Amino acid sequence: MCPISKKPAIKILSATLLAISLDAYSAQVLTGKPDDTMSARVSRSEPTMIRVEGHRIRRVFGAEGDFAVTPDKDAGTAYIKPTTDKQVLSVFVSDESGRTWKLLLAVTDGPSDSIIIKGKPEPGNKEQWRDVVRNQAIKRVLLALESSDETDMESRTTNELVPLWKEAMFVLVKVVEGSLRGEKYMLTNTSDKPMVIDERELYRKGVVAVSVEQPELKPAETTAVYVISEIAQ
Repeated sequence: MCPISKKPAIKILSATLLAISLDAYSAQVLTGKPDDTMSARVSRSEPTMIRVEGHRIRRVFGAEGDFAVTPDKDAGTAYIKPTTDKQVLSVFVSDESGRTWKLLLAVTDGPSDSIIIKGKPEPGNKEQWRDVVRNQAIKRVLLALESSDETDMESRTTNELVPLWKEAMFVLVKVVEGSLRGEKYMLTNTSDKPMVIDERELYRKGVVAVSVEQPELKPAETTAVYVISEIAQ
């Protein structure tokens, strides 16, 4: 088994907040009002996932022939891939609530980074304020999983084998409980082939965030997995 590298907690924290989207890779977070024009980048060779935080995408459109769109109806996201030699694409993204954003997308030759659109909180918008408070709670739970500084949370270590996939060993090593429940697992690739971990497969009822520290594992490699969920009342 290969040794596990310890990343700074802040890096894991950022990954977890983005993983609320079910996205296992890096992401570009765009914050603005529907009238704003926001800039991001897309890969020329790989599909790029687009997601609107808290809402399902209804439509992605733009100049005909500039790009191809593949919707993921289950997740409410969409994948976009350029089909032109243009260096910049104008894309419009509409969500189920009727909001539409304009994106200026620079086409690059590098790997794809998911795009997350976040509506800018408006004064008096209680729903968006609750989202901010919840994200702060997620941060605190994750920090508690990484250290013992969060003294107001119950914390316990364990070594519990949890059934997951036949190609993996999944061990629960720590649990913290406060306003949310946090679980830290160690996942080992027990197969003889490389493994790509899709965070979407780790979601279950009540889970609000998932983060996989290393989404691609060689045989015998191990990674930390963080699962944050609501506590059943």
